Amino acid sequence: MELIPSKAAYGPDEPVVIELAGAASSTALPAGGTLVVTRLLDEVARIAVATDATSVALPGLGLGGFGVALELGGRIVARTAFDVLGDPFERPRYGFVAQLDGHADSAADAAFFRRMHLNLAQFYDWGWKHSELLPPEREYLDPLGQPRDLAVVNAVAEAFDAAGVVPLGYSAVYAVGNAEVEAWQDELLVRADGVPYRLGDDFLTLVDPAGPRWLAHYREMLSQALEGTSLRGFHLDQYGWPKRALRGDGARVDLAASYATMIAAVREAVPAARLIFNNVNDFGTAQTAGEAQDGSYIEVWPPHSTYADLGALALRTRALRPDHPPILSAYLSCYSREPAERADAAARLAMATVFSHGATHLLLGEQGRVLTDPYYPRNHALSPASVTMFAEWYDMLVRWGDLLTAPGQTDVTEFMTGGINTDLVFISDHGVRFSTRPEPGTVWTRVVRTARGLVVHLINLTAQSEITWDAGKSPASVVAGISLRFAPVDGDEVLHWIEPGADPRPLTADPADEVVATDALSASQSMLEYRLPELGDWAVLFLPDPDAEGDVHVR
Repeated sequence: MELIPSKAAYGPDEPVVIELAGAASSTALPAGGTLVVTRLLDEVARIAVATDATSVALPGLGLGGFGVALELGGRIVARTAFDVLGDPFERPRYGFVAQLDGHADSAADAAFFRRMHLNLAQFYDWGWKHSELLPPEREYLDPLGQPRDLAVVNAVAEAFDAAGVVPLGYSAVYAVGNAEVEAWQDELLVRADGVPYRLGDDFLTLVDPAGPRWLAHYREMLSQALEGTSLRGFHLDQYGWPKRALRGDGARVDLAASYATMIAAVREAVPAARLIFNNVNDFGTAQTAGEAQDGSYIEVWPPHSTYADLGALALRTRALRPDHPPILSAYLSCYSREPAERADAAARLAMATVFSHGATHLLLGEQGRVLTDPYYPRNHALSPASVTMFAEWYDMLVRWGDLLTAPGQTDVTEFMTGGINTDLVFISDHGVRFSTRPEPGTVWTRVVRTARGLVVHLINLTAQSEITWDAGKSPASVVAGISLRFAPVDGDEVLHWIEPGADPRPLTADPADEVVATDALSASQSMLEYRLPELGDWAVLFLPDPDAEGDVHVR
């Protein structure tokens, strides 16, 4: 049995319903089944489940992230999570669809998005042409020959809309087909020798996204597409080059400035549309982050190749737009060339990195597929075991969203632990090394101050020989025998151990393990030592702030 929310995310006034997937076709639920709902460390609802129930309605619980567990016979048999948001872009979780013909299954797509809590969907290459999105007929081919059906596009968009998923249509902001070049000669982007910039020798030619004629056409095209489909907005794409160019009429073009101009003009033309712009490899982020779009999005490429690079991109982008978790599009091509065990291990470490830096990851879509390539039809079908693994990790992202993706976070790692710092001291019985940076063979530690309290991330790199994010990884070696020492501010403070697929575990210090610090900076303060559970891929230590607004403690 599985628990699946009726929506990928809920608005403040929407009823929350948890479906008991498989209940109708299985034997009746044993008497005494209970649905337990938690927020952070609090139990906020406990609802008896009828033996013939296929869904359970929850009471109004306010804004935030929530965990849900089904208890039967004294044990938990299924889990899920949900969040209630003022706007889905407060905690964006982006997925994709590329099958938009008669083989598409809108109900199955929506069910997968609901299970993974993906509240945004990119409709990849849904349009007829880059310069004319709406097709002349219902059935058509996209620019690369994929069959499309506008009725299917609308059916999938409507199914997503009903499921709490915002459907966004893909659109390149500056591309025309080579057959249309003559009509845009004065607005083409050209090299110093006058040759136009092209994607492929005979595919697309680039124009200035802020060129007056092109921008007027582009605005009108998006307005028509919004009116002529069930899409709710657009994923605005660039290709990452050129950075500067000449225009066909001789004007010099700074593409980052052109993108900012384009976003502002599109917003004016379609004020109700939801918009995301792709800052390829961080190009243009500084110029576009403050524009009237709904999120921050970066498609990641070398030299941003390591876990350190993923973390730095997330932190830099959050600094530019603090109230919106960045979306990192980091395609895992290792799924197309490595065994599932190694690819799944790479995915877990990528998610641990991205989620621990307050960002989210565009990777999943359709009915259980992962992106391996920038051309989305070249994706990879996951095994049922891999889908279950992703469900547990996305449940954690949503359930603990008040800690992981909420605004108001500050990275305090470099003055809290490691080096000369003794605020948080990690100790290993077996010689495990700890590092405040991602290094092979270590446990990577990060410390983040949030509005709810202190959050410490432990990411297990002990089995890894390198830290490239798009490379298969050895499954994590479980790390046992680690402890944390710190000086409590107010008596015996309780830590909470959080990891995917499990409830939080309270940790208390043994008074017999009290240690008096002897270094000159510590004023001989007493340090309590907390023995930590075995570490898998990623765990979070949460030290609640007793002065935080709202309850964070178990009653």
